[in-house]
Amino acid sequence: MMNRFFALVLLAVGFSTAARADYIPATWTDTAPVGSGVYIGNHDSYTYTHDLTDNGFRPLNDLIESFHLSIDLADNTRRFDGPELAFVDIPGLLGDNFVYNFGMSGAEYGGWSLLGLLQLNVLGTLTVTISSITGDFNLVSSTLTASGLSNVASVPEPGALGLLGIGLMGMALSMRRRQLKH
Repeated sequence: MMNRFFALVLLAVGFSTAARADYIPATWTDTAPVGSGVYIGNHDSYTYTHDLTDNGFRPLNDLIESFHLSIDLADNTRRFDGPELAFVDIPGLLGDNFVYNFGMSGAEYGGWSLLGLLQLNVLGTLTVTISSITGDFNLVSSTLTASGLSNVASVPEPGALGLLGIGLMGMALSMRRRQLKH
């Protein structure tokens, strides 16, 4: 009985050591390819997708703990075309927001959402839609920065494989002894 218990302990230690995955802190960044800017006309929408898989993120393997979406919008070159109001829509309700200060300094939108976090972890992508409520403007840039843990699959060490082997041999011997007794 004691030999069987010892074999089970060795087997469990071998499996836990052999199957262990190491995680290291990681940051993934994706910039939307908008070139010199994307024009969004009055009452029009523009949808695009940030893809972190292009930057080394592996969905369902790595883990994103948080992300930040930064969007820079600017008034187009026409003057006196009235007030401008945009609506930024990302998955979930928390990240949706109105933007009304265009081209003041840097990003006009910064946000995240829980459903967006889920989409990033499962698919590695984040879909963004910018709609003109009134007025026309340009999408100058959009940058997604995600932070989390990268799963660095470790190769089992020889010691762990040895323990696993010893545990399996102990189980086999224990079963064989039991068969011989009966």
